[in-house]
Amino acid sequence: MTLLTRNADTEAWPAADVFSGPAATAWLTAPVLESDYVFEVSPLVRDQAEEAIERIQRNGLGLDDVEQEDIRLPALVDDVPKILSRLDDGPGFVIVRGLCFDSFDESACEIITWGVGNYFGRPVRQGLRKDRRLFTVTNHRGAYQDPTRIGATTALSNPHTDNGCLEPRPPDYVLLSCYRQAHNGGENTIISSYALHEAFAQCRPDLLPLLYRPFHFLPPKLHTWPDGPATIVKPIFEKVGQALHVHYARVMVEPGMALAGIRLSPDQIAALDLLDQLLVDPKLLTTSRMRPGDALLNNNCSTLHGRLAYEDDPDSPRNLKRLWLWQRHRGPGTDPLALDRMEFGL
Repeated sequence: MTLLTRNADTEAWPAADVFSGPAATAWLTAPVLESDYVFEVSPLVRDQAEEAIERIQRNGLGLDDVEQEDIRLPALVDDVPKILSRLDDGPGFVIVRGLCFDSFDESACEIITWGVGNYFGRPVRQGLRKDRRLFTVTNHRGAYQDPTRIGATTALSNPHTDNGCLEPRPPDYVLLSCYRQAHNGGENTIISSYALHEAFAQCRPDLLPLLYRPFHFLPPKLHTWPDGPATIVKPIFEKVGQALHVHYARVMVEPGMALAGIRLSPDQIAALDLLDQLLVDPKLLTTSRMRPGDALLNNNCSTLHGRLAYEDDPDSPRNLKRLWLWQRHRGPGTDPLALDRMEFGL
């Protein structure tokens, strides 16, 4: 991956657009090689997962019944900080290999995916009732008519962030476990918010400040409170401390702005069009293909993720299990007092 570098002769960026730190450096100074993002875990993890599933099934528990304490994987403990470091301060995504989700039946794969996810963060609900704990990313063959749910089809899904509109803040991480891979296509794509920001500033520095202003996002129907707001308001780029966070999905922005009764200006449309062009630029993208049994984790604040179009084998369609996770090891974690202080400014 070749990244553009800042040209000192161009117009200066606003102070809020200058970033430093390990995560920015990881993307702006070196290509992302497979050796940088594939992490192999001990075979003991698989053995412990099989023991946990056998006990859970013997006692008649399902995905909605299990708790974190039911799935103990001590062989994973020493690896978790290394993986989290790559998510937070490195390339921003990791393929964890050796978990072997594909060695279980589908219901067991869902349970162990949820259990593994607990080691990396607190699972975030993905619906108020259905899909509360976990979502199956597969071709749902028209079951979802919501145009924001491209992941429920075989179509190309351009890089975007998962916005978790049910909650006051989006998930920090997205975990996808590969139960079954596509017959052809379906490779995952990842792009760094820092690389995207850098390339955008090189092309149109005059439009960059527009992306720091609020946009209305239309939440997917499954991620909407019955009595909640019709849209979610957030910028596309924002500075959080010394970090750059990104929130974007064109399929949510345009209908969200229309629903809010706000016409996008020609400059805003030009900025979104440029974003979309950069999001498919092969110089900025890292493309990888998950193997059955792999788990892909990506930092949902500092990267955008997508997927190439794919063709299915009708008898064994592509099937991934998705978790949304909040960090436990940084910020307020899950402490209700710390969360209230952060979210209510106490």
